[in-house]
Amino acid sequence: MKKILAIAAALCGLTLSSGAFAEEGGKTLVKGEMSVQDGAASLFVEGFGMSQKGRTNFKKGFFSMETTLKAPTFCILTTTDPVVKGFVVYLKPGDDISIAVKDKQVVISGKGSKLNQFLFDINHKYDYMDPRFSPKEVYTQRVHAINSSSDEEVKSNKAVLIGYTQGLYLDKVFGKYMESKVSGEVDEINKHQFDHFDLRLVPEIVSYYNWFKTINEIMFAKMETGKLKVSSSNTWIADFAKRIEDQKLREAYVVQLLDFAFLEEDVFAIKELAKETMPLLKDPANVAKVNATLAKAAQNTRFNNALPGSDFSAHTFQKPDGTAAKISDYKGKYIFIDIWSTWCHPCVAEMPFLSKIEHEMAGKDVVFISLNGDKLEDYWQKFMKKRGLKGEQLWMPGGLGAAPFFNQIGKTGIPRFLVLDREGKMLNAKCCLRPSNPVLKVYLEELLSK
Repeated sequence: MKKILAIAAALCGLTLSSGAFAEEGGKTLVKGEMSVQDGAASLFVEGFGMSQKGRTNFKKGFFSMETTLKAPTFCILTTTDPVVKGFVVYLKPGDDISIAVKDKQVVISGKGSKLNQFLFDINHKYDYMDPRFSPKEVYTQRVHAINSSSDEEVKSNKAVLIGYTQGLYLDKVFGKYMESKVSGEVDEINKHQFDHFDLRLVPEIVSYYNWFKTINEIMFAKMETGKLKVSSSNTWIADFAKRIEDQKLREAYVVQLLDFAFLEEDVFAIKELAKETMPLLKDPANVAKVNATLAKAAQNTRFNNALPGSDFSAHTFQKPDGTAAKISDYKGKYIFIDIWSTWCHPCVAEMPFLSKIEHEMAGKDVVFISLNGDKLEDYWQKFMKKRGLKGEQLWMPGGLGAAPFFNQIGKTGIPRFLVLDREGKMLNAKCCLRPSNPVLKVYLEELLSK
């Protein structure tokens, strides 16, 4: 919730013409009688960004905020009231709820209030911030409270409540670790030791915004503990999906991961990934979605100058000592290139994972090159010294914008990973298996076995 409140605070400066947003759907009203006279309240839908659904200031302790919802939605209500603070609400089109502070207790009334009072109460009774409970214990208690509730409103929404509760639980388990993979703040891999492998995933978990990424983390944890083995780098999505018992969720997971692969421009692997997962899809609508994704991926021409077999052996970069290094210098070994810059937090976040896989594959015919794209050499040199970077560290003179190499491989965002063969010819100009994905090691070992 601290993260939610911080984001909410950052967005408080937004000025809206009214509390309502122009979109088709049912009007939903949230009112409040706060314990403080002046302040503000906001309503957000949580995602990979925070989408604001409404904001209002309150005077003399009262506020009223109207929004429009197309469907029932889990939202984050934040207030500057020290008692109410912020909490999750499940709003349906047409709901009209009032939040009041009475004797330092939060009381919710109106249409949709029983469900939201229940949510508020169990979330505060079983709090992830309470040191007395482990995340697994908080999750178990919340699910038990949902299953044992006699309230008709709770009972009729039980499935989606458990799904969201499960998504929130996995976010609490993996959230900080997942954030560390984009923040780049530390040199170590700070990973939670997940052992809840008997957790049965429910299809309603999709109501939580990052559900598929947390499922990935479960599967990665299973791989690392030897509980899951992927057949090949082309079957990993299928192998992961087969571990999901519910067919509806299994198919949603496949569709989501292939769509994400398209967004990541994983054009060199997506066809094989889809081929392996298609037999798992029974719903014609999901088959159609995957085929549509493949059709869009086939239209990608960004990497036409770096197709498999393209010769990159003559490209030259700079070593830390100022001397030149050619791709051809590494002839005889597969080359995994990590393109990064000092200002790119996700790039920096991958560094400990890259060091780990490099250590694990030491002595094998694969070289790991960290190729910096800063405009100024000085930034690169200082960063290497500060972080104590080892291994093959190279720089593209002039940075990403001026480097012929980066232009030829098709300019994209970074971090960017690619693989060259033993002759310096392109194998994969957009490898979307990051070092933090254990499937990368499977892929590289496949290449070495050829």
